[in-house]
Amino acid sequence: MRVLHVIPRWIGGGPERHLVELARQDALHHREVHHRVLVLDRPLSAPLLVGARRFGMTLVNEPWVDAVDREIEKADLVEITYWNHPLMSQLLRRSLPECRIVFRVAVAGHSLPQILSPELTNYSDAWVLSAPHGFGATHLENRHALVAHIPALADMSRLDNYRRRDHDGMRASYLGALTQAKLHTGLPNIVAHADSSIRFDLFGDADSQTLNHLSEQLQAHGVANRVNVRGHVEDIAEALSETDIFVLPLNPYSYASSEKSLQEAMWIGLPPVMLTDTAAEGWIEHGTNGYLASDEASFADFVNLLASNSALRKRIGLTARTYAREHFDPQKNASRLHDIYRSVMCLPKRVREPLFVEAITGSQILLRILGLTRNDLQRHLEHAAETAGTLQSHLLRSEGGVLHYLKHYPDDAELRELAATLS
Repeated sequence: MRVLHVIPRWIGGGPERHLVELARQDALHHREVHHRVLVLDRPLSAPLLVGARRFGMTLVNEPWVDAVDREIEKADLVEITYWNHPLMSQLLRRSLPECRIVFRVAVAGHSLPQILSPELTNYSDAWVLSAPHGFGATHLENRHALVAHIPALADMSRLDNYRRRDHDGMRASYLGALTQAKLHTGLPNIVAHADSSIRFDLFGDADSQTLNHLSEQLQAHGVANRVNVRGHVEDIAEALSETDIFVLPLNPYSYASSEKSLQEAMWIGLPPVMLTDTAAEGWIEHGTNGYLASDEASFADFVNLLASNSALRKRIGLTARTYAREHFDPQKNASRLHDIYRSVMCLPKRVREPLFVEAITGSQILLRILGLTRNDLQRHLEHAAETAGTLQSHLLRSEGGVLHYLKHYPDDAELRELAATLS
């Protein structure tokens, strides 16, 4: 089977790592699948490029029309890794050659700017949603014949060398991007409410401006000495070796779905604490394999509860480990993906008519993707008045947001005006 994966970028994020792990699983289990990846944007991550080639995956970074059509025509099946991205919207706005298409959605699909537009529903032959059942793009489930919920594949072999290491005190760790699009702005308040004996380790990337802002907030709350910002890590087994509690305070507008760091933490038996309001909360059974907090104070309360009770930490951690092996096993989930592929392979190829064709300018395309008019957007911001600053930041700066589209449509006056309004 010749599978062409179409993905907006290849810079080392979760969707890219999912594809590399899928190729690894196919190589391990001798599946006769030839993976090619058409990357729409540049640059490419060199380490992840090497990783892909190691498992026989070929990357193609030729996003012009004839090259795209040629790749699609050669494939038995096209899997589009979807999230709102200017180059993805450009691809969907033109007619594609006859093909079979699976949409694998890498975002929850229910929060701006990563909305899963209803117009996409019948474009695909099958949908694979990485969010758990009942969370995210629930509107698809009653409108399409073939919808599956399969979390993104995490490379659990990165944890083969995990060994818990003795250490002083109690440590809570976060693993993920430190950007405002991902991390809840109330983190300093959580640390302030937590017992002063608990140290917080933050593993992940962020630009210098974001790090400076985080540092200022931690200092303003008087907790800077209790937080260690460790930066990017590849050796996650080593990074988590001295962790007692896994904390995941996600921004409520985060489009997290299967959240690989949560999968990895649960895989090694760390008890997790999460904030509600993201689709990723669907993986937690409150009080059984982790804790869900509705606000910053209760989040800190659950951290304190786990920190004070070693038997509880062990019980929750063991249940999390069992749950992870049932739901997050990359071998099992790769097999489930191939079941979808085989079902779609029974269907004839068909031409895909272009979507969003009435939209002409960059701003029109973005609003069409979001399913909003300019007035709708203004009303949405007014309705979310209590958190409008956060929503505005997401719409402005997140991938698929106004500044991202402005980068690709620099002469669009309405995008510039919208950016000024949201700033």
